Amino acid sequence: MQFRAKILTTARTVEDISVDAAGEAEARQLIASSGGRVLELRAGGALPALRSARKGFDLKVFNQQMHSLLSAGQTVVDAIDLLGRNDRKPGSKAVCEALLRALRQGQQLSDSMAALPSVFPELYVAMVRASETTGSIRASIERYMLYQRQVDEIRGKLAAAATYPTVLLGIGSLVIAFLMLYVLPRFAAVYDDVGTMGASQAGVARWWGAFVQEHTLIAWGAVIATYGAVGAAILHPALRAALYIRVMRSPWIGERLRMMQLGRLYRTLSMLVRSGLSVLAAMRMARASLPLVLHDNLDQAVRLISEGRAMSYSMQQCGLSTEIAVRLLEAGESSGNLEEMMGHIADFYDQETARWIDLAGRLIEPVLMLAMGLVVGAIVLMLYSPIFDLANIV
Repeated sequence: MQFRAKILTTARTVEDISVDAAGEAEARQLIASSGGRVLELRAGGALPALRSARKGFDLKVFNQQMHSLLSAGQTVVDAIDLLGRNDRKPGSKAVCEALLRALRQGQQLSDSMAALPSVFPELYVAMVRASETTGSIRASIERYMLYQRQVDEIRGKLAAAATYPTVLLGIGSLVIAFLMLYVLPRFAAVYDDVGTMGASQAGVARWWGAFVQEHTLIAWGAVIATYGAVGAAILHPALRAALYIRVMRSPWIGERLRMMQLGRLYRTLSMLVRSGLSVLAAMRMARASLPLVLHDNLDQAVRLISEGRAMSYSMQQCGLSTEIAVRLLEAGESSGNLEEMMGHIADFYDQETARWIDLAGRLIEPVLMLAMGLVVGAIVLMLYSPIFDLANIV
């Protein structure tokens, strides 16, 4: 959320700023790290002329730079100090200064990151906290970079597959609205001027044209309301979650989306277990990465495992695995290499998801083009068929 704050700067001037933070404590810490003193802090809209701290911070770039500096032999404190002094972005500089200030006060790196929840995800903090006991922070950062790269790869394929259909639907709907609300009423006016044309010859065109001419605001309002409803369903979190739950419960698409989410689940579990967390702790933490429709399944699996049941049995009973996943989990349990097997399961699910995305993209594009062509063709036929009938009468 965004906070508006009145601060006293190091130059002894009072300024109004906007800060993006998960809570009031994080907002105060970000302001203090930049040398400011909070005079007033309240939740509210952003000031358009000011830049929030979180929006200027790129976790991917931070990880790459931290990994490079730690690989070169720099300590964590020196690496963060170097990043803060050389970063020109106010957001990144404020985050580095907040981390550095907490570290110099004796806090652990994980605790200083946990104080900035809007910047560092819970999974990332958990990995760093687990690696602090073994001194392998660099390895944890490298694992998270690999995890993020693999997740972004699937997201990129989904975005690429959805781009063309979205553009086609958007442009096609605009063309249809233009034909129905602008072109067709004008054709209807021409038909009204032709006294010899029967009602059956131009019935639909006349009726719709008369309706649009008499109720222009209603017609355009319906179109705008439709676009607004679609936009709200896409942008509103609650509506988007409800729509996603409905799609997840559908027979074919829901099963594919479920496989994609299971791939992310096993990828997350593998990463957390490799970092030193127990299976139960990793499963509880991975709950946040799953959609709401799968939370009850995961909670039931956690309960079964805490009662002493094997993970392969628990995941199968709760609908969080397939036959191949169960076999790989059983192999991991017998060999003591569970985290590696969960990584293989994630790879299998990701490969299946990639194949499905490719197939769906190849099928959806021609189907949409055919559907749009049929609709536009029907409208054009409706416009010109009375003219053809009139030509035959003459």
